[in-house]
Amino acid sequence: MSSLFFDANVLLDILLPGRANHAKAVEAYIRACDRFDRLATSENIVTTIEYIAAKNGTPCETTARFFKVLEENFTLYGFGEILSEGFAAYKTACKAGEKMDFEDMLQLKCAAFNGCSAFLTEDSGIHRLENTALTVYRLDEI
Repeated sequence: MSSLFFDANVLLDILLPGRANHAKAVEAYIRACDRFDRLATSENIVTTIEYIAAKNGTPCETTARFFKVLEENFTLYGFGEILSEGFAAYKTACKAGEKMDFEDMLQLKCAAFNGCSAFLTEDSGIHRLENTALTVYRLDEI
């Protein structure tokens, strides 16, 4: 079964019409629905979406409807099984003096741990955070 994990920036692009990639994200979502058996994201991303949507003045009713769509159409994964490994990777990077985007690394680990085959993001360089079998797509590549 093929599954696509959505990063927060893509979901925010879908939810917030004023974002530069809104139209591209909506089109990517439509293509993803046809191409993948399952869509997924993390429970953690839901809190990020609410925070940013509220900061952008999105009515809470709009965000609540978006959450309902996520709940009905996406598998939502937790971090419970990968958090300790994520903390260890962060500590290792710190000791080595390497810059790490902790949130991106956790999302990748979450997707890989839960058997997702692909990851959809607009973050450049995210594929360099971890050696993983995930295929990383940008909006225009899906």
